[in-house]
Amino acid sequence: MCKIIYLFIQLFFTFFTFVNVNAHISQIHIAQGKTPDTMSISWLTKNERGSTVWYGLNKTTLNLIEYGSQSSYHFDYPNLNVYQSGTIHHVELTNLLPSTVYYYICGDISRDTQSDVLSFRTADPVGSYYSEDLGSFTFGIVGDLGQTDHSQETVNHIQNDRLVQMILHVGDLSYADCNQELWDTYGEMIEPLASRVPWMVGPGNHELELTNDQQFYLAFEERYKMPQIKPAIFGPITIPPKYHDDDLQLPYCCSSIFQSIYDYGNSFYSFEAGSAHVIFLNPYTTTNASSNQYKWLQEDLREVNRTVSPWIIVVMHCPWYSSNVDHQNEAQTVEMQASMEPLFYQYKVNLVLTGHVHAYERTYPVYQNKTDPFAPVYITIGDGGNLEGHSKEFYEQPVWSAYRNGTQYGYGTVTILNSNKLQWKWLRNKDDEYVYSDSIILCNSVFTKVMC
Repeated sequence: MCKIIYLFIQLFFTFFTFVNVNAHISQIHIAQGKTPDTMSISWLTKNERGSTVWYGLNKTTLNLIEYGSQSSYHFDYPNLNVYQSGTIHHVELTNLLPSTVYYYICGDISRDTQSDVLSFRTADPVGSYYSEDLGSFTFGIVGDLGQTDHSQETVNHIQNDRLVQMILHVGDLSYADCNQELWDTYGEMIEPLASRVPWMVGPGNHELELTNDQQFYLAFEERYKMPQIKPAIFGPITIPPKYHDDDLQLPYCCSSIFQSIYDYGNSFYSFEAGSAHVIFLNPYTTTNASSNQYKWLQEDLREVNRTVSPWIIVVMHCPWYSSNVDHQNEAQTVEMQASMEPLFYQYKVNLVLTGHVHAYERTYPVYQNKTDPFAPVYITIGDGGNLEGHSKEFYEQPVWSAYRNGTQYGYGTVTILNSNKLQWKWLRNKDDEYVYSDSIILCNSVFTKVMC
């Protein structure tokens, strides 16, 4: 698949000029912090400019102001043009009220370097669930998005779904694969939605991107600001990439089999939204019992107060339970499942969201290949629309597999109804109306022994 991507990139830049290269401000996206009282606003400018956000509760009175940081990065890769990013701005807003609409402008004091007045709504208070005042809380779930016409359809569908209050992206964002201009076009594509709805991201294999000076995940770390535990730590390769005949010697841009030390930063983290505790994990950094990620996960799960946060949702790229022919038994996935699946079961994780396989599949609650009412449900949602196409071929359906589809693009939603019930829906892009093609009501195994 890497060969296909590489050829597409060359054609893309032969016929397409990046129209926003002279825009003063672009690629605005937001992300929640550890709790709903914090929001990060990020954007790019062509040149160095101020990093300022004016915000408030009234669009005509933006009486609060916050300043942030700025950076840029240089990317050099064989056979591609040397790339110098624009200036990347991150501003963190704190002490926000939950369940509240805020209006904001980002930029600097120059009128020509300010955004329009935009808005976002903060998540519901930690520990809250459905009430007449708040309603229910809905996450939009997307994976392996890219920037094809199908990708745009997925974004449009989510943008028009006004129930979605936060997006969880299970990895594989822009499919830039070392061609950095594609990060810019991707940022432009998602901006109308990402500037309004917090968009939480984790790394997939298409984010790893090794530079000539041996830096991994450079664009992913610079462009996004998730609620990090502490700054990213990078180290040696622990599982080398597997070469294929069609890779054109570009394994460090999109190798499916790979692992290196990439701890903290945007690699793995957790946050609270309403009655959900959401954990992002990374299969492409070490996951064994001696790893930083494993030790952090064990402590994070141990500290969750299930009275306050009854739902635990895990987001990661590589699926542990998939009956699709693609991406079976990859080294980093096998290692991660062997070490971390007992933790998921011990601490009663409710739902695990993954991508990587370009299809949709939902399991029954499953633990060590056996259905178990106290185990998580696993969802593969790698059908966002990327240029590699569908993963259409499946093995004979296992007993733990409940529903699967390898021919449609789409996205999912997770709606928290109360402390005991959660609804999952899978929606296809081909449907003009917002009717779901697969749905389940999940009961919380922390509180009941009865399946819904």
